[in-house]
Amino acid sequence: MQYGWTYLVPVVAVAGGITLAIFSQYFRTKRSIAEAEGSPSLREALRVSNETSAELLGKLNSVDARLSAIEKTLNEVA
Repeated sequence: MQYGWTYLVPVVAVAGGITLAIFSQYFRTKRSIAEAEGSPSLREALRVSNETSAELLGKLNSVDARLSAIEKTLNEVA
């Protein structure tokens, strides 16, 4: 049993390698998110997208109101 600890070295090395890979991927993802959030072109694209969504929502609300009026009229006729 004098060489029992030598079997522990590869196990610790594998566990350390896996831990290192996990932390490396975690910080790489954090860095890419931070770079993307600071991008002026991304902010501009999001602003344009939000404006477009707001316009579409307004148009859909007006279509819904018109359809409600048509439905009311059809219910009165029937």
